[in-house]
Formats: sequence, structure tokens, C-alpha cells
Amino acid sequence: MSALFEKTRFDVEQEIMELHSFATIIQNYADMLYDGNWKQTEDDVHTTLTGFANLLISHSEKMMDTHCRHYELNQYASNRNNWERV
Repeated sequence: MSALFEKTRFDVEQEIMELHSFATIIQNYADMLYDGNWKQTEDDVHTTLTGFANLLISHSEKMMDTHCRHYELNQYASNRNNWERV
């Protein structure tokens, strides 16, 4: 069964651009800590950074899935494409 909406190169581009927004959020967090406007314990900072890492990992996995869907790779490869490569 095919997806309701096929993935396009614009979906890939959108997900890449979302990383820039996330980078801005991380930069704001760093600035607030550096400027001393926001006090956090070392444990709070570690927990926050671990959360950011988990978000980036999940986003990169979503990006890879979109990439594979768009280019019909791995589990999204059709039998037609497999025979053409032989």
C-alpha cells in the first residue's frame, strides 16, 4: 500500500531547515546560561543537553526515513526498481 502523501525533495528540505530553528533554540539556552540570566545546576544542564541530543537523533532518523521514501530506498524500494538495477 502506498502512502497517502508521497515524500518530495521539499519534505527533505523542510526537515533540514527545521534543524536551523533547533540550533537557534540551543543557542538561546547557551546564551541564557552564559549571561547568568538563568541559573541551573550541572544536573539540569546535563539533563537538558541529553534531551537535545535525543531530539536531534529522532529528527535525523525522521530525515533518513524521508530520504529513503523519496528515493525509494531500503524497505521503500519497489520490485520494479530492484529489477532495473540487475
